[in-house]
Amino acid sequence: MRQSAFSGRGSRALLGGVCALALAALAGTASAVTVDSAGDSFTIDFGGNIEGDDVAGLTAQAVFEVESISGNTLVLDVRLTNTSSILWETARVSAFGFDTDPSIASASLDSTVFSDVNLGGSFSNGFGSIDLCVINNRNNCNGGGSGGLDIGEFTNLTLTLNFAGPISAVELDNFGVRYQSLSSEALGFDDDSGTGAPTTPIPEPRSTALFLVGGLLVAALARKQVLTTRS
Repeated sequence: MRQSAFSGRGSRALLGGVCALALAALAGTASAVTVDSAGDSFTIDFGGNIEGDDVAGLTAQAVFEVESISGNTLVLDVRLTNTSSILWETARVSAFGFDTDPSIASASLDSTVFSDVNLGGSFSNGFGSIDLCVINNRNNCNGGGSGGLDIGEFTNLTLTLNFAGPISAVELDNFGVRYQSLSSEALGFDDDSGTGAPTTPIPEPRSTALFLVGGLLVAALARKQVLTTRS
C-alpha cells in the first residue's frame, strides 16, 4: 500500500504551518477593533500624559466584552481599572471613551461609579475629539467631573449603544482615559490632570482569533482525511 502523503515530513510540515498560522491569528493586533458577535472581547492598557509629556506609573486598563449585537444595538460590558503605581500619591480615572463607526445615535449607561454617557466633545490635554465618553459630568467630555476610580480601584459597567440603522459589525477606535487629581512628589506634580491612550496595539477580539484557529485546524484535519483515503 502506498504510504499516506500526510505522514512523515509532509505531516509535520503541514501541522507546523497550521500552528504558525494559529499563533499569528491569536497574536494579531490593530489600532482599531471590529466586533461582530456576542463574546468578542479585548483588553486595552492605557498610559498617562500630562501637558504633552508621557509620565511614569500613570496607567489604567479596560477589558471590553460584547454582551450582544442585534438590530441597531450593541451592548458592551466593560471592566475599568485604575492600575497607577505607588509613584503617585493620588491619581483618579475620571472618564474614558472611544469612537465608533458607524456613528452612535444614542447611548445609555448602567454603572455604580459613573453617572453619565455623553456623545461628542473632546478630551483635553491635546487628546482631541471623541465620539463617546463615560464620566460624572452631564455637559461634556472635557471636564473631569467628580468621583471615578482611585488607585487600585475597578468597576464593571454596561454600555448600550444605539445606531441609526441595523448593524452587523461596529468598529471601535480612538480609546482614551481622563485622569484627575494627579499628585506625585517623586515626579513633581501637584493636583494636575492628564489623559491616556493605548500603550500598545490592540489585540484582535478573542472570539475572532479562536474562530480563525478553529478554521485552520478543521482544514488540516479535512486534508488529512482526503490524503489518507487516496493512499
